[in-house]
Amino acid sequence: MIGAFLLIGVTSYFSAYHEAEEIYDAQLAHFARVLHALTEHEIEEGDILARTIGTDGNLPYHAYEKNFAYRVWLDDGIILHTANSTDFGPATQRIGYADRMINEEQWRFFVLRDENVTIEVAERYAIRQDLIAHILGGIFLPQLLILPVLGLVIWFGVAYGVRPLEVLSRVIREREPHDLAPIEAPVIPREVTPLLDAINDLMRRTSDLLEHEKQFSNYAAHELRTPLAAIRTQLQVALRTEDPDKARQLFRDTLPATERLQKLVEQLLTFVRLQRSDAAFERLDFSALCNAAMRDDAPAAIKARRHLSGDIAPGIFLLGNADMLRAMLRNLIDNALKYTDPGGNAHVTLYAQDNVIRLSVCDDGIGIAPAQRDKLFDSFYRAAAHHAEGSGLGLAIVKWVAEAHHATIEISEGQDSKGTCFTILFQPAPADRQ
Repeated sequence: MIGAFLLIGVTSYFSAYHEAEEIYDAQLAHFARVLHALTEHEIEEGDILARTIGTDGNLPYHAYEKNFAYRVWLDDGIILHTANSTDFGPATQRIGYADRMINEEQWRFFVLRDENVTIEVAERYAIRQDLIAHILGGIFLPQLLILPVLGLVIWFGVAYGVRPLEVLSRVIREREPHDLAPIEAPVIPREVTPLLDAINDLMRRTSDLLEHEKQFSNYAAHELRTPLAAIRTQLQVALRTEDPDKARQLFRDTLPATERLQKLVEQLLTFVRLQRSDAAFERLDFSALCNAAMRDDAPAAIKARRHLSGDIAPGIFLLGNADMLRAMLRNLIDNALKYTDPGGNAHVTLYAQDNVIRLSVCDDGIGIAPAQRDKLFDSFYRAAAHHAEGSGLGLAIVKWVAEAHHATIEISEGQDSKGTCFTILFQPAPADRQ
C-alpha cells in the first residue's frame, strides 16, 4: 500500500506540474495579448505616457500580485511597467517563453513583439510550486491520515481471519499418530474448507490403505502358517519312523505343501513389489507381450494336460508397464488352466475395436457363480472349487494392474455358457489413436 501511495504521489506530482505549466503559460500569453491590444489603442489615441503600476493602499490588493510583473516597450523605452520589474534589466530578446534568474529567483517570461512594441509578461516560478503543493496536499493529507487506521484494520482483520487456521493447526498437532478420523474444527473459513476436505479425504484413503495392509498381513500370516504346519508335521513323523521307505514317502508327501508355499511366497512378493514400485510407462507391443506370455505358460499347460490357444491380433500397442502386464497375463492364464478339468481349454484373445483394446482370457471349466464375482478381486479370496489350490492373490494382482493402467475388467460366462471369461478393456497408445 505504501508503494502504491508513493507511485500515485509521483504520478500526481508530474501530472499536476504539467497542468500548472500549461495553465499559467496560457495566462501569460493571454495577458500579453491584452496588454498589446491596449497599447495599440493608446498609440492610436496619441496618449502615450510612461507609467509605473504599483500597489495602491486604497485599492484591493492580492498577495499573489507580487509574483506577477510586466513591461511594455515602445522602441527602446519603457512606457508601462510594474514596480517589481525594476530589476529585470534590458528587454528580453527571445520571443515567446523564456526562463530567467533574477535576484536568485526563477521567473517565467512570455515576450510578444509587434513592430516597435514589445510586451514582457513575467511570473515567479514559486507560485506554480505553491499551487502544486496545495493540490497534492489536498489529495494526500487525508489519505496519509487514513493510512495508519487502514493498516490497523488490515492487521486486526488478518489476525482475526487466520485465527481459525491456528485452531486447526493446534487440533492437528494434538492428534495421536494412529487417529485417522476426519478432522473437525469449531469454525472453519469458507476458503479453508476445500483444504480441510482434501486432508480428510487423504486421511480416509490412508486409513483404508492401512486397514487393507493390516488385513493383507493377517491373511498372509494365516496362509503361510498352513503349509508350514503341514511340512513340519510331515517332517516330524518322518523323523520318528524307523521304516526308510515310509520316511521317503513322507518326505515326498511334503513336496506339494512346499510347492504351494513357494507359489504363495512368489505371489506375495509379486503383489508387494508391484504395489510399492514407481513404475514407468512406455509404448509397448502388447501383441508380442501376449504371445510371449502364452509361450511361457505352454509347458505348464502341457504338464497339467490342458489345451492353451490364442487369437492375438498383431500390431496392437499399449501405453503401460511391461512387468505389470506380464504379471497380469501370467495370473489370468494360470487361473484359466487351474479351474479347467484335464483335457479342457484355455483361450487368449486380443484385438482392438472402436478405439478400445480388448484382452480376453476364457476357459471352459467350472465357472464362477454370479454371487461370488464381487469378491473375486479381494486379496486371499478363492471361489469355491473342486480341487484347485491357490494363494488367492492372482486376481487381486490383476485388478491392481488394471487400475494402474486405467483399464476396466468384465467377467462373463465362457462359450456355450461353460467356464469363465475375464475381459480387460484398455485404451490404445496415443500414437495409435485416430
